[in-house]
Amino acid sequence: MNQKEKWIEDRMNAESFIERVPPSEELMNRLRAIPSQVKTKYDTVPKKIVWAVAASIAILICVNVVSFSNYKTSHTETTSQNEVSDSYFSYLKQL
Repeated sequence: MNQKEKWIEDRMNAESFIERVPPSEELMNRLRAIPSQVKTKYDTVPKKIVWAVAASIAILICVNVVSFSNYKTSHTETTSQNEVSDSYFSYLKQL
């Protein structure tokens, strides 16, 4: 085995020289204290904000319905206006 292969083998077997380090008592005490420090109760959202969000969603839905109905009526009126303007300016199509 040449020097390069020996060097590669030494690096591949490096894990056999690594030893596990025992954790300190301070670290273990900190890890044991974590469950007692965790918050188990969640903060609730105030009812005032919930009702405000619900009202804004309802208003948004109403505005969408009204605008859609206005769009349908304006679309039919626009179609009749286009027919009048097409007949009035029909001579321009011949140019």
